[in-house]
Amino acid sequence: MDTEKLFSKLNSKDYNNQLEIILENKDFSVNVKNLLLSMLYKIENGYKDYTIVKRIVQDKKTYIEDILKIIKEECEKIIIAEEGSGEAKELEEEKRNFLVNTLENTIYLMYPNESLLLYTLYKLDNKQIFLDEKYNLIRNALSNLLNAGENINNIEVIRDFNGWNWNTLNREIPEITTNLIYQNLIYLLGIDFIKNLVHTEEIVDYIELIENKLVCLYGRVNTKEMLNQIYKIAIIICTQKNEVEKKRLLDEKESLEKELERLKDKFKLLNEISTIKKEALSKIKKIDNILNDKKLLEEEYKKRNEKRAKYNKIFSISHLTEILNKERNKELRRIEENNHLLEPKYYVQVTNNLEKQLELLEDIGKEEQEENKFKYLINLQKLFIKCFYIKIENAKEKEEIVNLLYMLRYYILIFITGETQIKDTNELKKELEDIEKFLIKKAYNLKVFNIITDEEEINNQIITSILKTKIISLENIGIELKQNEESLEVNIYDGDVFEKSIVIPMFEKKKVIMKFGKVQRIFT
Repeated sequence: MDTEKLFSKLNSKDYNNQLEIILENKDFSVNVKNLLLSMLYKIENGYKDYTIVKRIVQDKKTYIEDILKIIKEECEKIIIAEEGSGEAKELEEEKRNFLVNTLENTIYLMYPNESLLLYTLYKLDNKQIFLDEKYNLIRNALSNLLNAGENINNIEVIRDFNGWNWNTLNREIPEITTNLIYQNLIYLLGIDFIKNLVHTEEIVDYIELIENKLVCLYGRVNTKEMLNQIYKIAIIICTQKNEVEKKRLLDEKESLEKELERLKDKFKLLNEISTIKKEALSKIKKIDNILNDKKLLEEEYKKRNEKRAKYNKIFSISHLTEILNKERNKELRRIEENNHLLEPKYYVQVTNNLEKQLELLEDIGKEEQEENKFKYLINLQKLFIKCFYIKIENAKEKEEIVNLLYMLRYYILIFITGETQIKDTNELKKELEDIEKFLIKKAYNLKVFNIITDEEEINNQIITSILKTKIISLENIGIELKQNEESLEVNIYDGDVFEKSIVIPMFEKKKVIMKFGKVQRIFT
């Protein structure tokens, strides 16, 4: 059965049968086949809750199609490394629980589970982001970050949702920082935009596309600052793991420093420019003499061919003429470039550009790079929150505000370190409090919530406590108000199931709008 016919049947939602058809033609062990079927069951079981909680997710049909296509077309073998086997010993030595061989389309797993299996399938997928060489300093670091973020995001539904509850397991997130940045980009750019980047078969300028979209939505200043923080973090992450890339970038850094030093010694630079121009003019004069004299042209033809290997001979006088004209144009460009350096505006532009490039590389190999990485990550989150304000300001409809409440709730529960979630990050406390108040106020203005009290501060405390719960459906949340001697007790329910209580001290009973002692829906 060809791929198109196979996937056309997915409308029946019988994904299990489709996977079994694929597995009939695969030489997988019974354990592997059962693990694949269990993986698909867990995806189907959790996808509805995943969609409700996160809001911006890929269509379920497309998501499962992609997985089945990877298994069908890109996965030749999945081998579970048995204890004591050669594969298991190799994985243990490298302190890894999986290995993905993209050349042989083979996955090796030790102590496998459904989440790990899905992660390795996506690592096998050949749809990856590769950046153009013109982005020399960030091309490897950023492409690695985006590809890793994509893979981590793809396993979230099976990692955090089991069909009954939502449980963020930070220990199962391979790269905490990478995941946070990727989630930032999903909420800023949209899942469709991100997926189109990954799945496009065209040669595209990813950086330009991302930058243009961010500028359009959030302005040039915010975009510039955000991307700068992302680039610096990506370089730190990459060079911490990849010694080859670390050495390459340190070499680049040395070259940039030398060039900047050369440009800043203006007296020396003027003499150098003068010398370069004289040399270039001399070469141009020599080339012109050869081009204008047939005898000299023939002599040059013989002289050059005497020094060349057979496979690299200049095959005609006209070919030599073409080569000489290219050399002449190259010297003209050298003169033009050096003349530009004498122009104050261009000189400042070049030196500023060098300084910006060096700034990206300043943390490589430093003892404090981990500390700096966290600092850049905090800066990035402050910028993210600033852009989230713009999303709230632009929202006009009740449904948009509901979606933003879900998104903010999801965001504050993302881990920023291995132990700490966004909501508990001291460096972001003020920004989070401010944006929660701003969003809640707009939600009340658009009549998203039932009014609890006439006290805005009390309403904010209750709603922000609700946003810190992991109840799947916010619309299903009810609250029960109880009056104590000098405090207001608020019991939060998921439907009929008690979730938690919060106590708000010092309140005036007459300012409470909702009835006491009765569970009432918080959403209108």
